[in-house]
Amino acid sequence: MKLNLLFFVRLLLRHAGLLMAMPIILASLVFFLTRDEPKVYNSKARVYTGIASGSTIDLENTKIDFRAANTAYDNLLNLIKARTTIEVVGLKLFAQHMAQDSANLKVISQKKFDALMEAVPEEVKTVVVKGDVEKTYENFIALKNSNHSNYIYQLINLDHPDYSIEKITGKIGLRRISNSDFVDIQYESDDAAICQNTLLILCEVFVKLNADIKVNQSDAVVKYFEKQLTKSTKELSGAEGELLEFNRTHNIINYYEQTKHIAAEKEEFEIKYFEVYRKFHAAKAVLDNLEKKLETHERKRIASGSIMELREELSKLNFDISMETLGIESDSAKVEESAKKVAKMMNQAAALEKELANQVDVLYQTDYNSQSIASTSVLSDWLRNTIDYEGFKAQLKVMEQKRLEFDKLYQKFSPLGATMKRLERKIDIAEREYLSLLHSLGLAKLRQQNVELKSNIKLTEIPFYPISPKPSKRMMLVAVAGIVGFLLVAMTILILEFLDGNIKTAPRAEDKIELKVSSIFPVINLKDKKIDYDYIQNKAVNAISRNVLLNQFKKSDGEKPVVNMLFSTQESEGKTFICQNLIAKLCELGYKTLHVTYDETDIGVNGEHYHKITYPISDQLYKISKVEEFALNGELKNYKTFDFVILEIPSIIKNPFPVKLASTMDYTFLVTRANRAWGDADKNALMLFNEATTGPEPTIILNGVKVLEMETVLGELPKKRSIIRKWIKKVVQFRFFNKTSVA
Repeated sequence: MKLNLLFFVRLLLRHAGLLMAMPIILASLVFFLTRDEPKVYNSKARVYTGIASGSTIDLENTKIDFRAANTAYDNLLNLIKARTTIEVVGLKLFAQHMAQDSANLKVISQKKFDALMEAVPEEVKTVVVKGDVEKTYENFIALKNSNHSNYIYQLINLDHPDYSIEKITGKIGLRRISNSDFVDIQYESDDAAICQNTLLILCEVFVKLNADIKVNQSDAVVKYFEKQLTKSTKELSGAEGELLEFNRTHNIINYYEQTKHIAAEKEEFEIKYFEVYRKFHAAKAVLDNLEKKLETHERKRIASGSIMELREELSKLNFDISMETLGIESDSAKVEESAKKVAKMMNQAAALEKELANQVDVLYQTDYNSQSIASTSVLSDWLRNTIDYEGFKAQLKVMEQKRLEFDKLYQKFSPLGATMKRLERKIDIAEREYLSLLHSLGLAKLRQQNVELKSNIKLTEIPFYPISPKPSKRMMLVAVAGIVGFLLVAMTILILEFLDGNIKTAPRAEDKIELKVSSIFPVINLKDKKIDYDYIQNKAVNAISRNVLLNQFKKSDGEKPVVNMLFSTQESEGKTFICQNLIAKLCELGYKTLHVTYDETDIGVNGEHYHKITYPISDQLYKISKVEEFALNGELKNYKTFDFVILEIPSIIKNPFPVKLASTMDYTFLVTRANRAWGDADKNALMLFNEATTGPEPTIILNGVKVLEMETVLGELPKKRSIIRKWIKKVVQFRFFNKTSVA
């Protein structure tokens, strides 16, 4: 058996009746069940989303993120089919229908309206506000949320064809048009008005939900940054207030400029201080030296009370002048007043110096003599140095006070710098946080505007009112049912064929029985007039007899007769039928044949070439060691004159067989039917037969094979075929260029 296309075609043709009956039955059943199939109306809406190429405020980033766009489309499509969306649609549609006083063909058909009014209980009708769909919808929402056993809750959660979530979702079709910004939404219903209105409500609901989701998200972000910005503003104002209070408390206008100015003045002051210090000590040294040169009484005179008073008064006045001139004052009015005061004190100092000079002159005139000329010069120098000394002394005293003031000022400003740094750092951090939040708030508002632009979905094609139903799929369903019926039967036939455990063919016989097949014989169906069974039977007999004749020439000693044993494991395997045809052919060829059998049936062969011996089945068969012993009248006298002996023994499973004789057989043939399975009992019986005999290994004569299997022996069978059938067979076998002759 070759698993080619022709094999499958022939296999299916054997069950042509079933292959035709089942599709017809299924198609008829579908045709009958769909006779009252309702009409289906379809409507479509098209919306513009603007997700991929919509307007945007962000002019810098103009690139299209396809992954983000696809995600946005997925979110939108999922939102349309979300349970929340469909629940709102179902309730609004139900409220729209219940709010009608009578059937409005633009809202609901008369048939649907009557059925609805009959099905809705009174508790639901009592909350309906006729003519007010929104109020009715709100009442339905309240009733639905009251418990889980009310009519409206069950209406939208069970399987109502117009209002339930499951049914509405199943009839919605979504499709994005290529890579564009358009999305098509389709809906089907058995009512044209319901089809249109459901789609209208769906578009209204999901557009609003999409806008709410997007805007709420962006609003939450903006509100967060506004709140954080307000908090940051307060922190920045607080930090700036701390710095302001710090400056006010410590009289700081500009700390860094002030400290720079103080440092510069301190440096200049130190230079002046050391200059005055040097001059003071220089004047003091000169004065001390001059006083040493004066006589004792002169020293006493200059140390008199009037001169000392003048010196002290001059020193005090010089101190006041130095205090005024070395003061740090930036106010122009005070500077001018101080200048006037200094000028006045300078005049007083000049007057004191003049008076002091007069006192010295009086001292000089009083003590004048001829030896005191030299001391006059000394007194003059003393007076001049005394005035310088007192001036430098006053300046030095003032500078020492100012030096202490500078030290106190440094002590004051040194810790203020660290505190000011800390306050400025605090302000800087608060300011940067403020600026960052301000920038984030700007971005959030920009994104909010973008979201508002992109969430503004436009309904470009309003759902239309379908005036004609969709073409019925009834005939397609009938055709599909027929095809499915055919395929089911065909698959069942193929599966059963491959799972069939029968022997069927010669290769399977050799595989299962583990013996070589010598011949096959077909099953004869005389009712089939298209096949020439006489020809096939004759050819099959010729094949069997050819093997028997060839075995004659294989015998080494050439002695006659050639003994052939035909046995089977089971009964009714066709041994007698095979023997009848084989013996008839041998006798026809002129060979003398001895037929030894247990079957008393007349096989219809007569003549001098045929001789039959019938033996009874008994346990005595075990003892038979020669063919002659089967004769009831004793030994066959003319046994050697036969060319062939055809020995037929009963089934070896249920009956005894001549063990000794079997070992002397020239050839043994196992006859078995092709339309049965080879079981364990057959295997065991054959194994015992082989173990009990030492003769040649049996070969198989496979009886009752299907006539098409004879093509493996005879080639193409003689059969009446039309030209079309011959052509179809060539096509199935892929033999397009086969010829019947060489030419």
